[in-house]
Amino acid sequence: MLALTPPELVELLVTLPADRTPFIWGPPGIGKSALVRDAALFLDLPCVTLLGTQIAPEDLIGVPRIRSIEGGGFATEFCPPRAILRSEPFLLFIDELNSAVPDVQKAFYSLILDRRLGDYLLPAGSRVIGAGNRAEDRALVRPMATALSNRMVHVALTADAEAWLGWGAAHGVHALVLAFVRARPDRLFELPPSDGTPAYPTPRAWHMLSDVLATVGDHLWAASAAGCVGDRAGAEWTAFAKRAREAPSLEAIAAGTAVVPRDPELIYFLGASCLSRLASNARADGELAAKVVSALGAASREVAVWTVDAALGRARRTEALAAFEEQIRGGGSQVLVDVIRLGRFAREGARP
Repeated sequence: MLALTPPELVELLVTLPADRTPFIWGPPGIGKSALVRDAALFLDLPCVTLLGTQIAPEDLIGVPRIRSIEGGGFATEFCPPRAILRSEPFLLFIDELNSAVPDVQKAFYSLILDRRLGDYLLPAGSRVIGAGNRAEDRALVRPMATALSNRMVHVALTADAEAWLGWGAAHGVHALVLAFVRARPDRLFELPPSDGTPAYPTPRAWHMLSDVLATVGDHLWAASAAGCVGDRAGAEWTAFAKRAREAPSLEAIAAGTAVVPRDPELIYFLGASCLSRLASNARADGELAAKVVSALGAASREVAVWTVDAALGRARRTEALAAFEEQIRGGGSQVLVDVIRLGRFAREGARP
């Protein structure tokens, strides 16, 4: 099967007919769950997640109860679980489907093909998406019956540094993580180690490290990095983070009292720091970031283009972002010209 990048996968998930079920294949930590949630948000549907490894057949079909029927007598009916029993359309995400035992997999047959569980029909417009790991990922995987696999549209998800960096910039990933992955995109994802090492770099692991950095002291960063992304990638990130502390402040660069460093990795860090400022609701932060990006453009067109492209592509608008955009668009900045010519907006044909 062909592999899709994260943006391509989200596009497929939201444009497939609602009565067709995609199945996403990919290694652990690559971001399957997050992309499904993004698709649900785009479709304006609540997302309900079931884990194939944590349910029994009766969790889907429901437990039986006896009720009286009109004309006398009794009948058995099954009561579907409350999470699924809804009157409005929703997105049902079945994660780790191919890790479920065969009886559980069989319970999904009618749900995936007919959108039915016993007597209960999913509301019109509801969507079902499945996902699972591959045998080569050394994850818990069971054979999928052909009767089940033939009911779904199978696609593979591949790691894509550019797409993840755009997602990370929009979701507040720490500047030190963004900058490192921008400088070392080969470290975004690695296959699970054959020696059983528990931590290794994946998009999920880098996001986890970002969350950790917001709360732990910097004297624990080295241990935290190794615990999230593994010893090798963790050591490389720690060395990068130590060096990044030598970078001048954004305020000093904007005021002209400091120059942009020559070290490419420090320039990446400054660009990521500008993106972090744009989550603020203070217009001064956006104006500051615009001045710094213009200075970065003289040292590295690549970093400036990435920073502006990621900023303008954000869905969540803030006062800082509005001020940044006004400064970049109104100043006739060469950076904006480069973004229109080289960045995502040029590739997608969006207006400047």
